Amino acid sequence: MKRSIILSAFFSASILAGTAHGMEMTAGQIEYKQACASCHGVSGKGDGPVSTYMSKPVPDLTQIRARNDGVFPFQDLLELVDGRLSERQPGPHGTEMPVWGERYAFGDGVDDPVEAEINTLGRMASLIYYLHSLQEE
Repeated sequence: MKRSIILSAFFSASILAGTAHGMEMTAGQIEYKQACASCHGVSGKGDGPVSTYMSKPVPDLTQIRARNDGVFPFQDLLELVDGRLSERQPGPHGTEMPVWGERYAFGDGVDDPVEAEINTLGRMASLIYYLHSLQEE
């Protein structure tokens, strides 16, 4: 737990320092660029370089609020991105979105399951906040 507090403080300081020097990358934006942009595109319009290989159209993430009667469904999106509680089966050609909760939980090398879960939820929440910032009016 002590390690995650130190890492969180370091990560927050890095973001603030980056902002002070003109680099305005948020944690959510970093997650998006690493995990989502290849399919959803840099701007979130569903036009990433991998989207042409998908068997289903990749959703335009700038229209989430518009598709939900003006409401941004934070919790629903968190569960969708997480995917660990759903019965979806990710496929290599976009039949479903990857289960990011599993990838995040097992991919950061943390031995403590509570710490791993906190890190996982934090990464996903940062991503959802970034998606909120992409919404078009």
